[in-house]
Amino acid sequence: MKNATTNHRKKLMAIFAIFSLSLMLAPMAFAHGTENLAPATIQNKLDFELHNQTGYLIEEVYVSPSNKDDWEEDVLGQDVLENGESVNITFTRQRQAYWDLKVVFKGGREAVWTKFDLSQITDIFISFKNGKAYSTTKNGG
Repeated sequence: MKNATTNHRKKLMAIFAIFSLSLMLAPMAFAHGTENLAPATIQNKLDFELHNQTGYLIEEVYVSPSNKDDWEEDVLGQDVLENGESVNITFTRQRQAYWDLKVVFKGGREAVWTKFDLSQITDIFISFKNGKAYSTTKNGG
């Protein structure tokens, strides 16, 4: 009887040890499993670099989900973006399929670019082509 109790105790301790080890290893396994995911997938990071190739000084930049009517806040804050320069736009927001970009130039003229998938895009190059707002993008990966 004593031998059966000892075997039962050993089995319980082994199960407890396996359970404890699995709890300790689970975070490492999760981290290892996410190494190939884009940063946007892990934390909804939607960072990108905006390149001003418009020929004009940009005083304000707004980024908003395509399905919203509100432009929210100026992501440049007190800064301006000279023609030929670029700026990193960094933010974490709710997961959206597409995002729109609005810039306000010195003098108040505005231009809007639509439907950017910021979970995939690392760079946005904005310019004008034949007088119309034009953009090209660079994807991560």
